[in-house]
Amino acid sequence: MPAFNADLGGSAATSYITVTEADTWHAGTAQAAAWGALSEAEKEAALMAATLQLDTLSFIGTRCSPSSDDPALEQALQWPRSDATCRGSVASCSMLPKELVAATAYLALAVHQAPLTTAAAAITGPIQSQTLGELSQSFYAPTATTVKVSAGAPLVLQRYPFLVDLLGCWYAGGTGGSGLILRVRA
Repeated sequence: MPAFNADLGGSAATSYITVTEADTWHAGTAQAAAWGALSEAEKEAALMAATLQLDTLSFIGTRCSPSSDDPALEQALQWPRSDATCRGSVASCSMLPKELVAATAYLALAVHQAPLTTAAAAITGPIQSQTLGELSQSFYAPTATTVKVSAGAPLVLQRYPFLVDLLGCWYAGGTGGSGLILRVRA
């Protein structure tokens, strides 16, 4: 397992945010007690897992280069980025948008509580539950009013569709623009 490293733009970065930043983000929220109950090592592991999942998404702008700690190396993660503006905020190689900080903090706790595995790929579909003998499966049943992500969207968005709203316009919509579906109530 790689070492925890939250150096912004670093060549060996494994997390977008530090444990202290996640602690600050969770303070005063409904998740404060659950996050506070984790050990330092659990928090670091959860932040690295969340960052790894977020790094599978497509974002607007251009990845900063070279890394902030070694001009001969690329930065390890997709952020920081430049050449992007979202809701009046301009991305730069010296900042992370607050939306990405929030997404990392919330996703870290969610992934710790229910680790994201390939088995989660079956959470979308029209069937709510299916039983065959002793085997049983349950699927997420999308509502008729709004579907945030398609079945082809990255797994992390299928499992945690709240990330689409949280990341907002920093999120570029996934693979080939087919990762996001918005339906309006008829």
